[in-house]
Formats: sequence, structure tokens, C-alpha cells
Amino acid sequence: MDSQDFTVPLRLLGVSLLVFGLLYQGSLMAVGDVLFPNNSAGSPIQMEGQEAPVGSEMIGQDFRPGQPEDAQYFWSRPSANDYDAMTSASTNWGPTNPLLEERVRADLQNISQYETPDDSVPVNLVSESGSSYDAHISPAAAAYQVPRVANQTGISEERLEEMIDASTRGPWLGVWGHERVNVLELNIMVRGELQEQQSLSDQNSNIDDRSTTEGDH
Repeated sequence: MDSQDFTVPLRLLGVSLLVFGLLYQGSLMAVGDVLFPNNSAGSPIQMEGQEAPVGSEMIGQDFRPGQPEDAQYFWSRPSANDYDAMTSASTNWGPTNPLLEERVRADLQNISQYETPDDSVPVNLVSESGSSYDAHISPAAAAYQVPRVANQTGISEERLEEMIDASTRGPWLGVWGHERVNVLELNIMVRGELQEQQSLSDQNSNIDDRSTTEGDH
């Protein structure tokens, strides 16, 4: 057998690996870094005063009913994999599955512990997305939570509605998808407002202490 019978496919394999495995992928990464630097980096969300990102614009976080520490924040959609993007998949339970009914009942019971505007809970708050780590909820699901967040934080409902508007994204190119609210971005705004309230409270407390001290003299 001629030695070329072996070298030709090996050379073809080497060229294919170089062109399609390295050059092609490398060019795509380079173009992505230039044209879409935020997306290629994982769509990180930064918070003022912190060097490391606090999360990703595309991956949800565990803000859920039933967790007392989350009562002052807007809740996310349920997640069967704890919002782990490495194991992307929902349970895909059908509507007749008793496990789905049990989970939804538990979510509704947790939600009912807090003030709500009516008895109609938006489906976003009791249903998973296909990936199980969706970072967004519908504007209606966010608006539904406004009375509770206002009651828990002291932030006015009007201010919370402004935050929802600022965190709302429209359909891509105005055509594909639906309006959606990024829960992490919204909760960062809520936390910022709470920190401002605390800062003002501390300043007023210092002024009162100073006035009391001067009055004693």
C-alpha cells in the first residue's frame, strides 16, 4: 500500500483541526469580544462598591417566597436546580403530576403569608422556565409584588413602579419575545434604596445625638 494513502487523510485531518477547531472558533470569540463584550463575558451585573460581579443578567438567583430574608425583595420564578446554569433543565412535570401540584400549593401557601393585591397569583411565580434558571419575570408578576415589597421596606409603591419600569426589557428588535423584568437588577435597586434610607437614618441619628449633647452643656 502506498504511504500516501496514510498521509493524505492525516494532512486533511490536521488542516481541518487547524481551520475549524482553532481559527474558526478563535475568530468567533474575537468578533464576540469586540462587538458583544458584555455577552461574551457572561452578561455580568456589577454593583457599586463591589469589584466582583453580583450575578449574571441571564441567570436567575434564589429570591423565593418562604425565605423570610427575601420578603423585602422581588421574588424570582421557581427553579428545580437551584438556578444552576451547569445543570440547565426544569422538572417538566405535567399538569396532572401530583408532585407539581404539591410544589405549587407550597409556593401559594408561602405567597399567601404576605399582603397581596388580589387572589390571582401570576403564573410566573409558581412555574419554572424551560431552563429552570430564568432571570426574568413578567411585568405583571413584578407589579403583583409591589404592595408586599412596599410594606416590607417602606419604599413607596410609586418608587417601586419606577424601578420596575427601569428593569423592564422589551421584545428583541421590538418583535421577538415579550416584555420582561430582570429580578436581580430590580432587587439591586431595592437594596440601594434601603441603603440610602439607612444612611439618612444614621445621619439624622447623629444630628439628634449632637443636639442632645450640646443641650446638656
